[in-house]
Amino acid sequence: MHVALGIIMILISAALGFFGYMIAMRGKYALITNYVMEKHAGKVDSRYAQRVGWIEIFAAAYFFLFGILALCIGSNPFAWTVLIIGVVLLIAAALLNLFLGRKL
Repeated sequence: MHVALGIIMILISAALGFFGYMIAMRGKYALITNYVMEKHAGKVDSRYAQRVGWIEIFAAAYFFLFGILALCIGSNPFAWTVLIIGVVLLIAAALLNLFLGRKL
């Protein structure tokens, strides 16, 4: 099972890395759900989109590193723990960015 979880984490890192790169480095802000409409409404700015991209890049690095470690260590509890912690941290960072990025 740890092999499957390691592969899942590496695939998650590939997806997050691709979208994070496209958003943060290439400026493809339209990949963010409702960003264009919220920007026109004045609710968010480009700093919000940059933070979304960088959150995804850092999450990709986390999932890649711990996906490789899960494959090497071979422990199911370790693999499940780092997967759950990674998902919780990703959600927390996205919510924090959402609340900090809103203009009042």
